[in-house]
Order: sequence, then structure tokens, then C-alpha cells
Amino acid sequence: MSTHAVPIEKYHGTGNDFIVVDASEAVADRSAFAMTHCDRETGVDWAAFGSDGGDTPDRRGADGVLFLSIEDHYRPTRVVMTLVQPDGSTAAMCGNGARVVARWAHDRTGEREFMIDTQAGTRRASVSEDGTAATIEMGTPTFVPRDVPIDRDEPLIEQSVAGLTVTAVNTGVPHAVAFVDDVDDVNLAAVAPPVRNADVFPVGANVNLAAVVDDGAGGEGSPVIDQRTYERGVEGETQSCGTGAVAIAAVARRLGLVDGETVRTRPPGGELSITVPAGGPATLAGPVAHEVAGTLSADPR
Repeated sequence: MSTHAVPIEKYHGTGNDFIVVDASEAVADRSAFAMTHCDRETGVDWAAFGSDGGDTPDRRGADGVLFLSIEDHYRPTRVVMTLVQPDGSTAAMCGNGARVVARWAHDRTGEREFMIDTQAGTRRASVSEDGTAATIEMGTPTFVPRDVPIDRDEPLIEQSVAGLTVTAVNTGVPHAVAFVDDVDDVNLAAVAPPVRNADVFPVGANVNLAAVVDDGAGGEGSPVIDQRTYERGVEGETQSCGTGAVAIAAVARRLGLVDGETVRTRPPGGELSITVPAGGPATLAGPVAHEVAGTLSADPR
């Protein structure tokens, strides 16, 4: 059976890394493509790509594949985004992924304002003047049980699930957020899977550990929260998670742990800035970097 190669690029937002493919390219089985190339053990060896002026990745695989198409007859330009995860599933929303989408579209059009079509809705995005950072509208976080979703009639706020005290919120995808004293003192790989697969989450949930480093009460800057996230679909910890950062900020506000609307989270891959207005759409901002470009087999089986 003949195979062909498709052009790809790789970007990351605070370490949350994605293979980007133009949706017009012929990839017959997107799930197989993502499962093969994103695997952290056996997936793409990026070091073999060399450097084209971007950052050469030092890890195999990726956190997902973004299949994108630009519709430039809209103003602002619209980009249709489909994220296929390393397990072959499709995610409705990904904050850092959407920020990568904006940077990718900026690199092609020179524009700085976009509308990103996701399965969780259409989101406004903007790219900084120098192209090194992007901001995405994230929708309004919800704790409503049917919208998270959770298998109960009342919001799940600071309750034990599989041994971890969590709050459930949807920020485009479902999240369970646990505030702890120190995120590095908890074995995330051990505690997250039972929560991620708990019966109370009928479609599963991403699991976040958070620790307030600075509550912002001094008035000298935004509150700072350490973050670690185990992502559904990746089935492991990622260097950063945008929907998780928004979930942490929303829960911190709900629990009264921070003052003000803007919070900074510190996942392992960098720093993100989240604004969660009362009753309004949240925004997520942070750096985005291009890493490498090349080709990959469209049919890797």
C-alpha cells in the first residue's frame, strides 16, 4: 500500500505541544495519525528534524494534532480547529491549542485578530504585535452539574472523589480541581486516574492540582497559583493545560482563595495569565513558540 507524506509544523504554548496539519491535507485516519505520531515513547523523534530557526523539541511525540483550516472570507479571519488527542479521541476545546491556532494563522496571514471555531463554540483570539504571545477567549466557566457534566443534581464543590478533595467545573471540557499545600508533594500519576475515571464524571475529567503561592492580598500583583494537570485523552501529565489553568482560576475565585479577576498559574512549562470576570467569559494569555517544520507519513500504520 502506498503512503504519502503531509507537511506539518510543531508549536507549543508553555510546553503544551501540538503537531499542526492543514485540514486540506489527505489524512484518511486522523485518530491513527495522532496515536502513532504523538506517542511519547515511540512517536516522532523531533531531534531528527533538526532546526529551522525555531526551538528544537527535546521530547518525542506531542500532546495532540491540530487539523486546521483558514476561512479568510470572514472578518476577522475564521479558523476551524479540530484537536485529535494522543489516544485518538477528539477534544471539544483546548486553551493552549487554540492559542497555537492563532499563532499559526498569524504566521500565514500576518493578521492579529481571529475567530477560532471549536467544538465548544467560537472563540475570539488575538496575537501580540511581535507574534510571541496569544490570548484566547475561553467562554464562561460553569459549575452546573449537567454542563460539567457530573452525575449528581448539585454542584460538586470541595468534595472527596476517589480520595482527592475536588471541585468540578467545565471550561470547555470537564475538570476536577484539587487545592493542596504543594503540588510537587502529590503523586499526580497515582491520584489522578481514579478521579479522571470516577463514576461521578460520566465522560471523564481532567485532574488538576493547584497551590496558592500568592493570594494577591498585598495588592502588588495578580495572585499566583502553581499548577499540575493530568489530561484526559493524553492520559498523563502535560507541561501545561490552558483549560486547566482557567478551571483553577475559576475554582480559586469560587472558593474565595484569591482576590481580583486576574490570576497567574505556573504549570511546569511556563506561566499563564487568566482573567475570570464575574459571570463573563474568561480569557487565557501566554507565550506561543514555533518549534520545527517538516513532513510526516499520512498513513503511519
